[in-house]
Amino acid sequence: MKTARTLRDMATLFLALGDGTRLRVLNLMRHGEICVSAFTDVLSQSQPKVSRHLAYLRNAGIVEARRDGKWMHYSLAAGLDDKTRLLLHELFTWMEDQDALQKDTKRYEATGHQTHFQAFLPMTIEPIEPEPGPAKPKAPRRRAAPRRVDLEFERPAIDLYDE
Repeated sequence: MKTARTLRDMATLFLALGDGTRLRVLNLMRHGEICVSAFTDVLSQSQPKVSRHLAYLRNAGIVEARRDGKWMHYSLAAGLDDKTRLLLHELFTWMEDQDALQKDTKRYEATGHQTHFQAFLPMTIEPIEPEPGPAKPKAPRRRAAPRRVDLEFERPAIDLYDE
C-alpha cells in the first residue's frame, strides 16, 4: 500500500505544479511569505481564484498558511521531504530564466508589499543516498540491441498568463 500512496502523492504534486497560475504563485512565494492581497495585485486575478489555487497547493503539501488577524499569509511548507525540495529547487532555478515570471517578480517589488524572508532551499544540493537494504544477488542480464530514438520535436509554447 505504501507504493500506491507514494504514487498518489507524486501525482498530486505534479498536478499541483501543472497550472500556470500556480507556477506564478510559487514564483512569488519562493523568496518568502506573502499575503493573498499581494497575489491578487501582482497576478491581476480575483481573490477567490487566487485562494482556490493556494488551497490546491496547500492540499498538495507544497505551501502552508498562517493567519494574522484578517490576513492569510502563505509560504512554502517547511516540512517537505528532500526529493520534493530538490524538485522545487530545480523548478525555481528554471523560473529565474523565464521572462514572464521575472515580470511578476518586478511587479511584486513595485507594489510595496513586505516579504518575510524564509530560507527554504539549500544553496548546494547534496546527493540523496538510497536507503540501505538487504543485498540482492543480481542475475546476469542479456543486453538488448540499442533502439534508435528520434528526439526531434517541437516544443509547445507555454503562456503563463492564460486563464
